[in-house]
Amino acid sequence: MNANSSLLILLWNCNGLTSGIRSVYSTAHVLHDLSSDHSPVLLTTSLVPIEIPRPPTLTPGPTNWESFQETLNSQIDLLISLKTPKEVDEATQNFTEAVQKAACTSSQQRNHPTTRHYNVPIHIRNLISAKRRARSKWQRSRYPSDRRHFEDLARELRNELSIFRAANYDPYVSSLSPKDQSLWTATKRLLNYHTVPSPLLRQDNSWARSDEEKAEVFHSHISSIFQPFPDTDPVHTSQVYEFLDSPLPLSLPPRSFTPSEVSFIISRLPNRKSPGYDLITAPILKHLPRRALVFLTYIFNAVLRTTHFPLIWKFAYIKMIPKPKKLPTESSSYRPISLLPLLSKVLEKLLLKRLSPLLESQNIIPTHQFGFRPNHSTLQQCLRIVDLISSSLEKKEYCGGVFLDVAQAFDRVWHPGLLFKLKKILPNTYYLILQSYLRDRYSVISQRDKISEYIPIKASVPQGSVLGPLLYLIYISDIPTYPTTHMATFADDICILTSHPDPLSVSESLQDHLDNHNSWCKRWRIRINQSKSVHLTFTLRRQSCPPIMFDSIPIPPANHVHYLGLYIDKRVTWNPRTRLKRLDLNRKYGLLRQLLNRNSKLSIENKLTIYKTILKPIWTYGIEMWGSAKKGNIDRIQSFQSKVLRTILNAPWYVSNRTIHHDLNIPTVHETIQSRFKSFHSKLENHPNQLANALSTTTHPLNPPRRLKRRWPRDLLAE
Repeated sequence: MNANSSLLILLWNCNGLTSGIRSVYSTAHVLHDLSSDHSPVLLTTSLVPIEIPRPPTLTPGPTNWESFQETLNSQIDLLISLKTPKEVDEATQNFTEAVQKAACTSSQQRNHPTTRHYNVPIHIRNLISAKRRARSKWQRSRYPSDRRHFEDLARELRNELSIFRAANYDPYVSSLSPKDQSLWTATKRLLNYHTVPSPLLRQDNSWARSDEEKAEVFHSHISSIFQPFPDTDPVHTSQVYEFLDSPLPLSLPPRSFTPSEVSFIISRLPNRKSPGYDLITAPILKHLPRRALVFLTYIFNAVLRTTHFPLIWKFAYIKMIPKPKKLPTESSSYRPISLLPLLSKVLEKLLLKRLSPLLESQNIIPTHQFGFRPNHSTLQQCLRIVDLISSSLEKKEYCGGVFLDVAQAFDRVWHPGLLFKLKKILPNTYYLILQSYLRDRYSVISQRDKISEYIPIKASVPQGSVLGPLLYLIYISDIPTYPTTHMATFADDICILTSHPDPLSVSESLQDHLDNHNSWCKRWRIRINQSKSVHLTFTLRRQSCPPIMFDSIPIPPANHVHYLGLYIDKRVTWNPRTRLKRLDLNRKYGLLRQLLNRNSKLSIENKLTIYKTILKPIWTYGIEMWGSAKKGNIDRIQSFQSKVLRTILNAPWYVSNRTIHHDLNIPTVHETIQSRFKSFHSKLENHPNQLANALSTTTHPLNPPRRLKRRWPRDLLAE
């Protein structure tokens, strides 16, 4: 064995684990290979502490920002030519290197302690030594008397440790405060579930265990994702390429950027935003001197002149984050998160400010699209859907709904198709910039300190970018509508509703709409996942609408749907919503019980802060809709709130829940429903979108005479 370190692959029997290597430092990772009744473990041992690599940073310690600005000013030359794409790339590269060098030379190295010192009392240390000696003696002799002595010492040690931890835990809890972030650090430690590192299964059924092998598996998986779907309409494809090859019309040059615009965008960047591969963070950009801001503005204006997006700003690091409730051994169970340079996002924000007015003046984004638009929200779209359903139920009609799932919506955007639509609506300068923006993009997979090979991005809107959501909305802006159906879209979430007294007519209208939608999807290489889509009949009767199909594949029926964070059942009772949210609240409260229980030394003010910021938002989302549910469903949430507040105050049994709510100035669930809906409704009266504005009027066609003895969201105003 090497004196410094060695790798051992052991077959670790859960019933026969010994402690013969406690004198060395070790880390263990469970492997998922099947091997009899044993659990394979990859054990790394070393005679010195095994250091976990820290994330790379340009400022590992305190930074002298005055020195940073002086160093950067000395390296920037404003008298340079930026007339060609090559010169723009060189200037961008030199500026990035200058910022990196100035940040590194102006920052001090912080010494991180390699060991932790625990102030354990001497009597506990003596118990630990005595227990180890007794265990060693029993393992050698195997006498029952020696075993009893060892077990007595182990039991005494457990009791003493329990008393010691309790004595130290109460002062720790008492010192927590939201002002120094210690309270949120404690809650995050309780709520976060750290996934166990797991090997990945390759396509040949072999296992990838090391970080380098995992990066290769992720590389092959991501390479297959960022590709357009196969061409199913060659005639339309040839027309797209023919239009892209046609000459561009003349247009006026765009207005140049100013240093004040650049400075304003940088000042609004969040400080904790993750940097890209260049490691330039928001605090570094916020301390740029005036000379650097002018030079950066010069580069941005050169992008407008040359219509060339700098190459180094199109390179992304991809981190793979495990999806919840998915198999950790499958590469498809991980979500790619792209990290782009912040300088690229600053330029994208500037371009977004210029593009948004152009799109609004031409009404490019349809009114039924509520995603990634200012003054639009998921709740407004959900209220539209609930109003359509409630109106059909009051009229004794069947309301058929189709909720479509777009397969890999953002990752499979066909670039020529997107450029085809951009060329029709944008001036040639912005079109050419976006053409350069989409071209020659590359990514790498970062698995801890291992980096995969380059991945060319041949499809998708750039993930993690500022312009990506807007480009996707433009790409699906011509989504087909139908005269007898209602569309409700939020980014890639598509809902189609129609109502009629005859269930057959409902299915026929939905089927005609889906046939048109299928033809549109084939032209623009968009794929619908039929197995994850839902067909739902909203009715109070037992009969349902006939089944419908998409591309000759039936869409599965269901009794409820999860749309934009809300569970909507076929009778709109909101029973699944309140029931599932109560389970979620019980689970979160169980994790936070250490801080919120009756014996916790945390102050009442901090306990209420935890409830208001962590637990209460779980049930208040969508309360504008499900607040119209029956009293029994609302009481599920009210009983939880009363239980938690009573525990926080440690109130005796004879104190009423109403008194507790009054003393703490916490509104009841019913009071919250009324205040939230009135505030929500007041914002609809002057809404720029006519579909959202129509929800505020009481004379709307979707507000028919009442037949049913039940409440709808619009009835909350009268209470």
